[in-house]
Amino acid sequence: MTAPASSPPSGRRTLIAVVALTLGVFAGVVAFVTLQLRNGLRQQILLREAEALSAVASMQLANEAAALAEVGLTEAPGELLAAVLKASKLRGVLAIRVFDAQRNFAGSVPLAMSDDSPKSEDWVMEPKARLHPREKLDSLSGSDAAANRPGPEIPLLEAWVPLRRTEGGALAGVAQFWIDGHGLAGEFYRLDGKLALQALLAWFAGGIVIVVALWWAFRRLDTANRTLAARTEDLQRANRELVLAAKTSALGAVTAHLIHEIKNPLAGLELFVAGQTGAAGSAENGQELAAASDLTRRLRTMINDVVSVLRDEQHGAHFDLSAEEVVEIAAGRARASGHSTGVRIETKGSGDAKLPGRQANLAGLVLRNLLQNAAEA
Repeated sequence: MTAPASSPPSGRRTLIAVVALTLGVFAGVVAFVTLQLRNGLRQQILLREAEALSAVASMQLANEAAALAEVGLTEAPGELLAAVLKASKLRGVLAIRVFDAQRNFAGSVPLAMSDDSPKSEDWVMEPKARLHPREKLDSLSGSDAAANRPGPEIPLLEAWVPLRRTEGGALAGVAQFWIDGHGLAGEFYRLDGKLALQALLAWFAGGIVIVVALWWAFRRLDTANRTLAARTEDLQRANRELVLAAKTSALGAVTAHLIHEIKNPLAGLELFVAGQTGAAGSAENGQELAAASDLTRRLRTMINDVVSVLRDEQHGAHFDLSAEEVVEIAAGRARASGHSTGVRIETKGSGDAKLPGRQANLAGLVLRNLLQNAAEA
C-alpha cells in the first residue's frame, strides 16, 4: 500500500529532473549554434570591409598604372604608397603600411610606423581583416616604449589587402590598414544583441515544445506502467488462486475419500437406529433413539451437501447465486429442523449482490448449520 502512494512524487521528481536536464542540453545546443553563427557573421562583416578596401586600393593602383603607361613607364617609386593613400581618404584610416611584392617596406603613414616585414600569416593573396576590441594608437608604431605609455584604448580594425595593377594580375604588394573600429564594434554589439534575443526566443519556444512533449510522454509512460502493474497484480492473484485451487483440489480429494468411507457406515448406523426405535422398551429409550436417528439423518444430509459441493468443484461448474437465493436455499433446508422443534424460519432481504458458486455453496452450508443450531437451541 505504501509503494503507490510514493510513486507519484517520485514520478514528478523524475519528470522535473528530465525536463531540467533536457532544457539545459537544449540551451547548450542553442548557445553553441548561436556562437557559431555569431562568429560566421563577424567573419563575413570583416571580409566585407577588407574586400571594400581591396577594391578601392586596386582601383587606385590601376589608375596609377594607366597614368604611368601614358608616359611610357610601367612602375614608379612610391606608386604603391600613393595608391594606398588615395584609397585611405575614403575611409576612417588611422595608419597604413605598404610592402612590395618582395616583402620590402615601401612606406607608411604616419612615418613612425614599424618597418618590420609582415608575418607569414599576414602575407595574403586574398583580403582579410580582424577587429582589436581594445588597442592603443601608440602601439601601432611597433615601439615597446610607445606601447607602454598610458593612453586611451579604442577598437581598431586591422585589414590586410593584396595590391594588383590589373584584376587577376601578379601581386604588386600588400597593404596594411589600421581603421577606427568604433562603427564596426557598434555593429558587432547590435548583432550580438539580435542574436541573443533570437537565441532566447528559440530556447523559450523550443523549451515549451520540449516540456509539452516530455509531459505527454511521461503521461503515456505512467499510464502504461499503471496498466502493467494492474496486469501484474491480476497475474499474481490468478497465480495465488491457482495455487489455492491446487491445494483445495488435493484437500478435496482426501475429503471426498474420507466422506465416502464415512457415508456407508453412517447409512447403516441410521438404518440400525431407525430399526431400534420401534423396539424400544421405554418411552425414555424411545426418545433417545429418536434423537439419535434424527442426528444420524442430519449427519447424512450434511455429508450429502458436502459431496454436492465437492462434485461441483471437481466438475468445474461455474455459476453465480444472489445473496437472497443463498439465504432462501439454506433456510429451506433448515426448515425441517425448525418444524420438529416448533421454530418457524422466515427470510427477508433485498439487494443484488452476487456470489460465485464455490462461495455460495460454502456460505449456504455455514448458514444452514447456524439455522439448525439456532432452531435446536
